Amino acid sequence: MGETAERSDTRRARWASLATVLALLAFHAANNWAFVVAQVTILGWDRPAHLVRTLIYNDMLAEVNLRSLFEVLTWSWNRPPLYHLVAVPFYRLFGVSTDVALMRNVVFVAILLLSVYGIGRRFYGEGVGLLSAFLVSTYPILFSISRMPYVDYSLTAMVALAVYLLVASDGFRHRGYSLGLGLAMGLGILTKWPFVAFAGGPIAYVAVRSGALRDVRATLTTRMEVLPVWRRFWRSPLFHAVAGLGVALLWYWPNLDRLEGFALGYWLIPISWLLASLTLFALSRPPGQGAHLLSAMLIGATVGSVWSLPNLRFSERFVTVVYSGLNMEGTGLGPLSPSFYVRYLRYLPYEQLSPLYFAVLVLAVALLLYSRWRKTGIRSLLRGVSQSTWILVLWFAVSMLVFTLSLTMNSRFDVALLPPLALLSARGLQEIKPVLARRVLIAVVVFLGLVQFFVLSYGGLGWLREGAVVELPALGEVNLLAEGSYVELPSSGRTDSGYFVAPLVLDLVEEQRVRDGRDVVQLGNLVNRSYSNNAIFQYLMYDAYPGITLREFARDGWEEPPFYERLFECDFLLMKSDPLPGMREHGQEAMEIIESGPSLFQESFEVVWEHTLPDGDTVYLYEKRYHLEGEYAETDFRAASAEIESLVQDGDGMILVPGAQVEVLGRYYTGDLPAYPVAADASLSEEALEQALAAIVAAHERVFLVVWTGGDTEAAAFVAGWLADHSLGIGESEHGEVHVLLYGSTTG
Repeated sequence: MGETAERSDTRRARWASLATVLALLAFHAANNWAFVVAQVTILGWDRPAHLVRTLIYNDMLAEVNLRSLFEVLTWSWNRPPLYHLVAVPFYRLFGVSTDVALMRNVVFVAILLLSVYGIGRRFYGEGVGLLSAFLVSTYPILFSISRMPYVDYSLTAMVALAVYLLVASDGFRHRGYSLGLGLAMGLGILTKWPFVAFAGGPIAYVAVRSGALRDVRATLTTRMEVLPVWRRFWRSPLFHAVAGLGVALLWYWPNLDRLEGFALGYWLIPISWLLASLTLFALSRPPGQGAHLLSAMLIGATVGSVWSLPNLRFSERFVTVVYSGLNMEGTGLGPLSPSFYVRYLRYLPYEQLSPLYFAVLVLAVALLLYSRWRKTGIRSLLRGVSQSTWILVLWFAVSMLVFTLSLTMNSRFDVALLPPLALLSARGLQEIKPVLARRVLIAVVVFLGLVQFFVLSYGGLGWLREGAVVELPALGEVNLLAEGSYVELPSSGRTDSGYFVAPLVLDLVEEQRVRDGRDVVQLGNLVNRSYSNNAIFQYLMYDAYPGITLREFARDGWEEPPFYERLFECDFLLMKSDPLPGMREHGQEAMEIIESGPSLFQESFEVVWEHTLPDGDTVYLYEKRYHLEGEYAETDFRAASAEIESLVQDGDGMILVPGAQVEVLGRYYTGDLPAYPVAADASLSEEALEQALAAIVAAHERVFLVVWTGGDTEAAAFVAGWLADHSLGIGESEHGEVHVLLYGSTTG
């Protein structure tokens, strides 16, 4: 009777704990929704790029069949598809929007909280499981990126899920959890490739420590007992080969026409056939640790290979990111610098955990070491360490070592190693005696953690953020709250809505396009900041502005240099008063020419909109005033520009007929010669034109007349005739259809 009551109490406690975790999930879902609907969240370069991928996947799956599924699961870019695909059902249920895309993270918040709770409960009991789930959910960098479209939060959740299933498998003795681990590994690889760096250490340790790895050989060589016919058929290698071939052909046969586009080409079929056959073989073996381990590994490899094998070239991108130091540009750090080896550790106390939670971690680890020292003594401190401790330590240490030895540097790259720190923190706090002191301290930690969460999440608590910056002896100015590039404050700094100019620009350009009756216009971008860049424009423009084409001039690699010439091909240009920060080499060269004040640029473009940013900078939208109609040879204008450059003197002027050629000649002539496209207005009377020409001649000692013969020849003849009658002809040259005539003052 007593055992029955005890089991009943245990079930009630477990259900109560599960309800608490679900309440914590609802808390974060509600706060995330409140945050994303109120704040500017489309910032940076990677975030809008990830959001665009969700839209592309959504379009790919407009019709669901084997071909569309194959397309989304093998699409070649440098990220596996799982995280982005999760947005598709959310789009179908709630509509396509940025807020809906961001809220798909609630799926991974649920996976993370339940997994961490499950690990803590199995290792140390309900209390540690609950506290661990709370801590990991309120780590600043984690709850911050749960509101962003980065892959790293989902990776953290999938690693935690894999470790939970590893623990629940009891050293691969439990078949169901072992197979679940295999599926989680495959899905983890389909989330982001560093999954192996985080989960590999614990999995390898348990495989060796439990004897499962040793048992694999026995599993492969065990003689089969006499079985019924259907079981013998299920365990037959011939069946595995035939069934594996069937699976491979079912997947690849409808998509044969696409295989040539992949690195492995048609070799994908036999390789996938082999993987599927081996997986079926492992699943057919008699239950046992070795069989379960082998099944888990092969399931993981088979599921993960769906994207990885077709996209084998992604390994080049991986090597580039990990070993070329793309994210360490400008830091000066390298393997010869001592700071190189602690760069990821430095993120822990300030951005990832916060000073509060880092202090809790230090206290917890000290309590755990002290408790073990009292029980075993200093000499036996590391002897007989529990399996649970080894799993948590390897989860953190192996992944930290991998990232430390890489050439990457980004505080979100390694966040999947934070859950074991939450588990160690919660476990260490349990060592506090007496019980009342432990409960009080845990209550204080939870309270302060919630205060930090709300202060970093809501704009109305800005006064608390300001008060958290204190001056400490020997340390100087210290922020007691978390701070960093991914801990974004609400409506503060770059999240200030005053920075978010891209939607305003696109709406204005679209309005002008419709007003002018043009089918397509080109927008040239010369701003490369976190609040306005090509990635943000591409996301906002996706399917929404079919009449606008984006030209990117702030970053190299998008257009062929020289950029300055290409600017004149655009109908609109976006730039700002302090343009150089964030701009690459060729963009800087173009801006330096613009800032020198070339007359033809100033004549060709006019400011139609400007916006003052919160930092005092100003963003300008220019519209091109002239469009030269008809076919023309740019080489003619290039040659004419070169001649003008060679002949120009102080006091000269330039008349262009037709005036619209200013937008072509301006691509090559970058001087400050005053330009007069006097024949641009077809309604101008001859009398008014004569008055304008007289004023030009009176203002300049010499005047260049540039005529494009493919234009208004009648106007050109009139202007040339008037200048011949009222000025002194000095010289004339022809460059294809572009004629350059030079006239001097008759009074000289």
